[in-house]
Amino acid sequence: MNGYMFILCTHGKFGEELVKSAEMIVGKMDNVVAVSLNHGVGPEDYRNQLEEQFKKLDGRVGICIADLFGGTPSTCATQLSQNYDIEVLTGLNLAMFIEMHSQASWLGREELVECGLTALAESGKSVLSLMKGV
Repeated sequence: MNGYMFILCTHGKFGEELVKSAEMIVGKMDNVVAVSLNHGVGPEDYRNQLEEQFKKLDGRVGICIADLFGGTPSTCATQLSQNYDIEVLTGLNLAMFIEMHSQASWLGREELVECGLTALAESGKSVLSLMKGV
């Protein structure tokens, strides 16, 4: 998986905890970093934290997955996309992240983005409706 670096861009410690949860399920995950927007950190400081991670890409494509469209993490990643080889997706959830990480060795850039968006769309279910056959 040398071609990608996953950068989870989130409010609070959500990204860090998501990585821990994913590793409980699939084991140690390489090429992953969480950049947290903690309370009291302004957009410019967060943007600088992200940029420090982007500088470490070393030829890899950055796959930024943010928790919320339009929030500071996604906005800062989008701004930096002008200067770095990154993709920016939003709607981060556990199913999406695990699926994208597990497929990264086999999929090209556009396919990996589509994989993530498909996993995101398919991961939400009304469990009780499914159980009732509705």
